[in-house]
Order: sequence, then structure tokens, then C-alpha cells
Amino acid sequence: MKHRYVIYGLIAAVALIASACSNSDVAATVNGTAITDEDVTELRSAPVGDTVSGEQFRSDLTTLIVAQATLDAAEEEYGIAGLDTQQGREAYLAQASQSELDILASIDSNPDLGEGATDVVVGQLAVRSAVVVEITNDPDVLLRVWQDEQNLLIEVCVRHIVVPDRAEAQAAYDRIAAGESFGDVADEVSRDDRSPGGQLQCPAHPTDYVEPFATVTATTEVGIVTEPFETEFGWHVLIVDERSFPVAYEEFAADAERWVPEIVIQGIWSNWRDDALGRANVAVRSQIGRWFPSADGILPPPDSP
Repeated sequence: MKHRYVIYGLIAAVALIASACSNSDVAATVNGTAITDEDVTELRSAPVGDTVSGEQFRSDLTTLIVAQATLDAAEEEYGIAGLDTQQGREAYLAQASQSELDILASIDSNPDLGEGATDVVVGQLAVRSAVVVEITNDPDVLLRVWQDEQNLLIEVCVRHIVVPDRAEAQAAYDRIAAGESFGDVADEVSRDDRSPGGQLQCPAHPTDYVEPFATVTATTEVGIVTEPFETEFGWHVLIVDERSFPVAYEEFAADAERWVPEIVIQGIWSNWRDDALGRANVAVRSQIGRWFPSADGILPPPDSP
């Protein structure tokens, strides 16, 4: 996915930055709301005097354009407001998931990013969270998910052992097959020291895992220890203790938040966000470039760096 649409793109960006223009200059407007050069440079912590990278400035400005456009669309469509205020950010953080908190921690610890970056990402995560709730309560959306993504509506409870090579995995499998406790073997040999007894988060969606771990958890017989198999993290044996799925649309729709996996939610959110950007009235200062969301967000002007 191109950087214009990825709020997490701030995490990996390199340091720059100080604006070549006055801090009072308007870099862009979104539905009449001004974004200044100072707003853009506040995303970065580089000292004054560094050279502005035209590409990086456009990328950071794109992040702010996307943030404003989605805020506006959330208010227009669902009456959701105040998510970019201190109160709104605090309310979101009080119920944020651990994975979202991990994203924010990585931004806070990045010396290249300023306080503005954290505020923007918190605001965008808050918008995403609120909009996803609204969308997944839409009967038309739920029916499409049921019809098109039913094979992904699975929950599992899994224990696993991961070791560096096949021989160690086979040895662990042989010990369990001979009658030793899966949990005892896992605690002794597994490299995953964050999962006592090998127990992963329960329940979870198979799509939360890398392949082929995901496929194995979705298809292997419940209660049977698997033969060793390899992922990018090493060699595994696992056992699926439970597997659940909704047997009827009514069961699914009654608790969609439980059944819809993150991979489907991300697709729903991306489609809504793209639509919000397509409807937004965006104008960028001509010296910076031209807003063109179907390309890279902001196209540079001729002969720009």
C-alpha cells in the first residue's frame, strides 16, 4: 500500500527537517481547514537548520491531509467528532488494544519524530476504531462479509513450541507423543518465552498468524499434535485445543466484533478511507506539488527536489 494511506509510515521515516517557508504559510487545505508548514515540521524532531527534503515534506503533509480528510468524513457520516482533541485522544487510549499501544510506543521512542507525530497517529487510530465500529454494525456490510469472507470467520485456541531446527522440533514432538505434557516440553525447549506452556492468545483468528502457521491452525484436527513444520520464526509443533465458527448468519451478526478478523477489518477500513479521500476537497500550495490521491498523494512540481 502506498505511503499516502499508511499512518504507520511515520514510524520508519528518516530524519530531516526544517521548513524553507514561513511557519505561517498554508501548505494545504482540506475541506477548508488549513494545514501550515509548521504543522508539517512538528511531526519531526530534527533541529532548525536541517535541509528540507521535498519528498519527505510531501509525505508528511500527505499524512496530515489523510488525517484531516478522515476526521471530516467521520463527523459528516457518523456524527463522530472531537477525536483529534486531547479529551478524544485520552478516551481512545483508555480502551486501545495492546497492538495499538505498541505502535504508539514505537513512535514515542523514535528520536526522529516529534510530539506532533504521536498526536496525529493517536487521532487516526481513534478515527479508525470509531469508524470500524460504525461500519461493522451496518447490516449490508455484515452480509457482504458473511457471503464473501465466511472462510475467515474462525476462532482458535492454540499451544505451540518453536525451536531453531527440525531435529529439535522432532525431538519435542517425540517426547509429547511418548506421553510427556505439551506444556512441560514447551516450557523447557520453546524459544517463545512469552507463552507459558506454549499457550498463545486465546481465542485468536488464524489470520493473526504468519503462514503456514495460519493454515495449520485453521485446518489441523483439534486435539492432535502436529508434525514439525517451518515458518519464518523457526520450526513448530502445535496443538489446536479449540476451534469455533458461527454456524449461521444470525449468530455471526449478533457478535460481529468477535468473529470478524483484523485482516477483514483492515480491508473495510481501507475502502472507507479511500472513499473519504476521494470525496475530500484538497488543495496543495503549488510550490509543494499537486494533490493526486490515485498516485502518491502529492505529485511534486516540475524541477522540484
